[in-house]
Amino acid sequence: MNLYINQLQKKADFKSAIYAGDIFLNTQLNAAKELCAFAQESITAAFDGETDHQALHRLMPVEEFVVLVTRLKGQFTNSLRAKELIRGFTEEIGAAPEAFIFDVPRIRVVPNYDYLHAGVSYAYKPHRDTWYGGVDCQINTWMPVYTIQPDQTMMINPAYFDKPVKNTSAQWSLSDWIGVQRQRAKDNVKEEVRQHPVPTEDIDPASEIRIAGNTAEMLIFSGSHLHGTVPNYTEQTRFSVDFRLMHLDDLKHKRGAINVDSACPDVGAGFKDYFHAHDFSNFQGIQS
Repeated sequence: MNLYINQLQKKADFKSAIYAGDIFLNTQLNAAKELCAFAQESITAAFDGETDHQALHRLMPVEEFVVLVTRLKGQFTNSLRAKELIRGFTEEIGAAPEAFIFDVPRIRVVPNYDYLHAGVSYAYKPHRDTWYGGVDCQINTWMPVYTIQPDQTMMINPAYFDKPVKNTSAQWSLSDWIGVQRQRAKDNVKEEVRQHPVPTEDIDPASEIRIAGNTAEMLIFSGSHLHGTVPNYTEQTRFSVDFRLMHLDDLKHKRGAINVDSACPDVGAGFKDYFHAHDFSNFQGIQS
């Protein structure tokens, strides 16, 4: 695995590098800075003007926190502004928006683990996005809204990029997740009872990397990397933003990262959540 710093715009074959397991860290993207600024505005609006965002879990009962995080997620994910900034990101890195589709942007909220680690703040176990129905050519972006430390971040375990992991993806349904389980997040407060695709063998953490970034410092990597949430035992709530890009021609011709262990039976169920990056029209699936 190679790590490229501020080279996404300078590498014409960045997709091929990502499909091979390389990771990009960009610290100077204007679209990323604007997206994080918009996230901060959205948090303040959803939490009724409260601006001490990283202390929110200390200011209210967890039940109220869940209600307001649910509101935040819906408003941010479905906003036109977030979509415009994703289009701006593709333009800024020198890619043609017409060539890409994207999954809706997400804002993740990870408070102290003992306060909440289920439902709207589910602490993801090590997984590949392909276990959740992501396509092999999926390009992930991830960035903190505020500066974070290694014990607050997301981990990536690159040693497993081409190493199979026994998992439950074959027994997991993306259609059921989209149609039923996703809406039940707000009901999972004390524990996570929704089924997720998870490893069924121990994961060796020896090669795990944790990148502790500042506001809007963006990681770009393959959705086929094994990654997950680092349990946050600090007294600061972690906010992050992520979205996923897929190159249309690569999707059509089945190019992308190697699939070593993913067996989600209904990958195409996620297509209805994708938008064309140039005009935000809904993706209608692969045309033969």
